[in-house]
Amino acid sequence: MSDANTALRARVLFYGDDFTGASDNAAQYARHGLKTVLFFSDPGADVLEEAARHYDVVGVAGTARSLDTDGMRAELLPVLEKFRQLKVPLVQYKCCSTFDSSPDTGSLGHAMQLMQSCWPDSLLPVLAATPEFGRYTLFGHHYARAGTAVYRLDRHPVMSRHPVTPMHESDLSLVLTQQGFIIAHTVDLRLLDRFETTPEALATELMNHDSVVFDGYTLQQVMTAAASLWHVAQERQVCAMAAQGFAHGLGAWLRQSGRLTSNQPTHKLDAVDRLLVLSGSCSALSAEQIAWGRQAGFLTMRANLSLLEGEDPDALQTLENHMLDALTSGTSVIVFTAEGPDDALVSAASAQGLSTSAMAQRIGHLFARLARVAFAQAGLQRLVVAGGDSSSFTMRDISASALEIKASHFGQNAHVCTLVSDDPLIHDKEVLLKGGQVGQADLYGLMLAGFSNSSP
Repeated sequence: MSDANTALRARVLFYGDDFTGASDNAAQYARHGLKTVLFFSDPGADVLEEAARHYDVVGVAGTARSLDTDGMRAELLPVLEKFRQLKVPLVQYKCCSTFDSSPDTGSLGHAMQLMQSCWPDSLLPVLAATPEFGRYTLFGHHYARAGTAVYRLDRHPVMSRHPVTPMHESDLSLVLTQQGFIIAHTVDLRLLDRFETTPEALATELMNHDSVVFDGYTLQQVMTAAASLWHVAQERQVCAMAAQGFAHGLGAWLRQSGRLTSNQPTHKLDAVDRLLVLSGSCSALSAEQIAWGRQAGFLTMRANLSLLEGEDPDALQTLENHMLDALTSGTSVIVFTAEGPDDALVSAASAQGLSTSAMAQRIGHLFARLARVAFAQAGLQRLVVAGGDSSSFTMRDISASALEIKASHFGQNAHVCTLVSDDPLIHDKEVLLKGGQVGQADLYGLMLAGFSNSSP
């Protein structure tokens, strides 16, 4: 690192390709005591540099997961260039732990090409394994849990039929090859076990490669992989394509190795008397969570396609009024766009040729309006937004600039954050940004009742 950056505190910079995943990634660093901030858009070079002087981890959340390659380039390159100027030797592109992407939408291969263009001599490792969340990579093939069963990615009951990026290949190297990036090497389970106590030796081997896919089945294996990349970064730029398992593994190793000595944070969330859930996810799990809320007494209301398109202002006003009446009377509310991948809205949007990004923007615009109304007129304190793409646009439209982690429930992979905003209506409000595959059926009950969960 150059002398100009000796005052920087930041150990890691990361870009998250959607807001739910980015907030989860931030929480994985924060759980080990790494002071972390996540911006909701590119805040500018001066703000990023100032944050890098006060935080261990600085993240920027984006919408690349829903963009085509031209859109990705336009959004991602300015952020990467600012990261490059800071000369922090460990950069992460936070991808989904299910690695779902395509050559045309949210291309992870294209993201790796963009990182390579900014850091031509860097090591580009891939680490998608997140064992705590049921995501495993074995001999280069990726697996994901659904319920109590584990499926190869291309046979996963949800990811193999994802409405936007269905996964028909489980070999991560082949997925990336199809997206224009060739992987040179694999670090499999046997190597990770061999170098468990000597990650610096594995780092020496990695210095001979330009790109690598890491296996990972246990937390210890992910810690070994993360530790080896930490050692590489002391000598060479590392630009990791990695899920939140990397953040957890690196934080755990830094604490275990004595490189992180701050107090381990505890996690407690007080109960609230009502909750607003805005669900833009079409996953089967999100449908189960909506059904649980309905059975538990939440008011559930659908936002149909005509409402999202702004064609029916009277229907929007009716929706707002019903939401406010319920919240002010102490009833929790779920506003949703779809109940599962077979919902009529999914096929209707497809029939009209609406892109994922266009739909997410419309959902985000509606959700931001509903959230602001609930904060202003119902005194709402805690909000849940479900769906990675729609969460991204909701947070940008709501005038929040960043978030910090408040409390995490690791059993459900749920991370409640406080918002940072110049708008006093938004500042310090609590939000859970939830991906479609996150949580159990009763997650919204947990967000209403609160929890005490001090174990990281």
